[in-house]
Amino acid sequence: MKDRRLRFAPMVALILMILGAVVMTYPYAYMVGSSFKTRREFAEDKSGLIPPRYQIEERLKAASGEESALDWPGAEWSFFHNYVDAVRFGKVDRFLANSFIYAVTLTGVQLFFNILAAYAFARMEFAGKGVLFGFVLSTMMIPSAVQLIPNFLVIRELGLVDTLWGVLLPGFAGAFGIFLLRQAFLNIPNELEHAARIDGCGSWGILWNVVLPLSKPTLITLGLFTFMGAWNMFEWPLVVLSNQDYYPLTVGLSFFRMETGADWPRIFAASVMGAAPLILLFLIAHRYFVGGISLSGMKN
Repeated sequence: MKDRRLRFAPMVALILMILGAVVMTYPYAYMVGSSFKTRREFAEDKSGLIPPRYQIEERLKAASGEESALDWPGAEWSFFHNYVDAVRFGKVDRFLANSFIYAVTLTGVQLFFNILAAYAFARMEFAGKGVLFGFVLSTMMIPSAVQLIPNFLVIRELGLVDTLWGVLLPGFAGAFGIFLLRQAFLNIPNELEHAARIDGCGSWGILWNVVLPLSKPTLITLGLFTFMGAWNMFEWPLVVLSNQDYYPLTVGLSFFRMETGADWPRIFAASVMGAAPLILLFLIAHRYFVGGISLSGMKN
């Protein structure tokens, strides 16, 4: 009886994983499928993943210049009409460019400062290091909503309200990144550092030539986390910005939704355009993801 249970355990686990994958990927499939529908198609079939077969055939005829047999508005639309409208009327291309600027800048700057702080906490000795590191970790306990007003007051005093720098400045460093990198640096054997010092390397040489190459998976993982967080930020840009030309995609989509009302196919098309860069980035860097987390163990 016990052998039979052990025999079926992998099959049960596989079925559960498949069901979990279906549940998690269905919203994305629904979003993509609905983005190719017209408003009438979406109203007639809200639960379907793709337009009915006869409508696809008629829209292919319309796209090729043949006469359409359907007598309803929008039959002449091409498959990518919602995407074109999202760019033309929703300025999604502008919002995408802003989000890309914010995400790339914050990822690069935050990695730089987090690396320096993490290396100091992991490899250097100075007075009050433990207290200072505890203070840094304690900032992770503060909800982001609590920090909105203090950050806004600081940005206002600096004259950076409604500017790109006003959005970027509060995100130049993060306690989570410092903690993650510190744990990864602590896992690197001290013998490698000693050997590098014998060869004439200073602290900067050890950091850039020894520590960082060995921490590549953790750096990629942290970069992925930081990029995703910057790409998805919503509250802070909404508070500090009033000029729509500086809106990131998240804020721009909310206004696009209010302007289009119930035009869900266009909203889904804009959402697909916003989600595609993150999905592509994860597919490229996913092989480093698990390794980066495991290498940043809890060594003290």
